[in-house]
Amino acid sequence: MKESTKYVMDKITFSLIELMRKTPLGNISICAIIENAEVSRNSFYRHFQDKDDILRYYISSETEQWLEQTGINYLNVPSPQEYIVFLLKHLYEYRDIIDLLIRDNKMNLLEEEFDRRFNAILSSITDPWHIAFTIGGFYKLFCYWAKTGYEKTPEEIAAYIK
Repeated sequence: MKESTKYVMDKITFSLIELMRKTPLGNISICAIIENAEVSRNSFYRHFQDKDDILRYYISSETEQWLEQTGINYLNVPSPQEYIVFLLKHLYEYRDIIDLLIRDNKMNLLEEEFDRRFNAILSSITDPWHIAFTIGGFYKLFCYWAKTGYEKTPEEIAAYIK
């Protein structure tokens, strides 16, 4: 991706997130996003179809950056418990954004990213049923933790998984 393209996409993305911190997503217009980002309507529609598309871009970009920095994935950790701790600690850093996704009923966008990433690493070594079970387990575990206010530590949660 060209640097100028990324710059515009990031401006639009951070504009939406800034607005979401003040206003529910359903009340934010495309006009408000582009005005806040100081970009044109053409720039918006050149890169995104709608507000969900912006959030998908954000989730995917942050995930990609995290995976590149750590080099860790589900297949190269010794146990599911260790991966749970690793994953939950990462997601906890984004709790302010995740709380906005929960508030605005957009956790399905995070679930899409879970699906995409786990399918990419597991599809060549196991069957779709096992992949669905794995994704569902990690995703639902995280959602429950987030919706209950992150009360337990990642280590405490991992200890429940045997």
